[in-house]
Order: sequence, then C-alpha cells, then structure tokens
Amino acid sequence: MRRTVWILALAAGYVDGLALLYLGGVFASVVTGNLLLVGITAATDPHHLTGTAARAALAVAVYTITVALARNLPPARCLVAGLAALCTLTGAWAAVHHDPHGTAQLPLLVLAVIAAALQAAAQRDGDPPTGYLTGPLIRVAEGRIHLAGDGAPLIAMPLGAAGAALLLDKIPWLGPLPAVALVAAAVVLRAIPPRKTRTRAGATPRPEPARTP
Repeated sequence: MRRTVWILALAAGYVDGLALLYLGGVFASVVTGNLLLVGITAATDPHHLTGTAARAALAVAVYTITVALARNLPPARCLVAGLAALCTLTGAWAAVHHDPHGTAQLPLLVLAVIAAALQAAAQRDGDPPTGYLTGPLIRVAEGRIHLAGDGAPLIAMPLGAAGAALLLDKIPWLGPLPAVALVAAAVVLRAIPPRKTRTRAGATPRPEPARTP
C-alpha cells in the first residue's frame, strides 16, 4: 500500500545506515552498491578479499536467495517475516553488547539483509520500491511521479540513514529497534482496510447516464 511507503523507506534507510556503520561497511538492501564494493576491492586489494568484498558478496548472495525463496509468499507475509528478522536482529545486537566486531558482524549482517530482501519482496505488487532509488529518481526527473508521492523514498531513505548515524552514536543500545517500530507500524496499517467513500444518509444515488446503442 502506498500509504506505508514513507514508513518503509525510513526503515530501509535506517537498516542500511546500521549495516554501513556497524556491520562491515556494506549495504543491507543496495545490491548494486555491494557488487561495486566487490569489484573495487578485488581490483585494489586482491590479497584481502576476506574483508569488505566477502561481506558484500555475502550480502548479495543472501539477498538473492531470500527474494527467490519469498517469491511465492503473499506480500503481507513477506513483511511480517521481515519484521521477525528485524526482531531477531535486535536480539543479536543485544547479545554482542551493541558493538559487533569481526566475525560477530556476519550473522547480524545476514539478518539485516534478510529483513531488507523480505521488505523488497513485500513491495513487488506495484508499490514504489523503498530499498533502491535509481528508478524513482529517474521517474521524478522525467516528471512521471511527484517527489511527495511515489518519490517519497528519495527523501525518507536518506533521513532513515541519518537517523541511524545520529541515534546509534548517542544511544547504541537502540540498535534496530526504530526499524522494528516502523515496520510494525507498516504491518498494522496494511492490515487496516482503506476507508471507502460513504453516501450520506438519505441521499439519492445519482443515476447513470443512458448509453447510446
């Protein structure tokens, strides 16, 4: 549903910010960025591919596998499953005392990528994407959509990433909790049917014009 676009874009930006800052310098949802990191690291530092390049490659693989496994799930279930992955990530964040290092980053990164991939799978039925921005940016530039409408992720995703940078620097124990709250709100909103226009009591419906044969 388009009414959850802002919320989910904020959550996606927050999770990507957390991954970049605390889970090895790679993205949770931007597959293009991770592929570029693999290529750059392989070209500039081929003897140390177990660092950033390995994490980026792992993120791409996990994202691809998750989307493939979720392709037959209804969007609502994908979003709930993504929320479950974020809740598990929150528990793992607490287990490493809000400061993951080394190999401890890997399971947290996997959970973050799974959550991002499931959110993408939940938006496959025509909703504006919230995990990548090239498509929406092109449509805004061409005048096909408005920035405040389907182009909302262009504003909300950077705001979510900024929120991760500011909040986790001051309150590290928060971890993924803001993203959990945002996605939970989106789940609730999607479960509420949109309001229908009601006819006023006593009003006579306007007759349809006669069709000419």
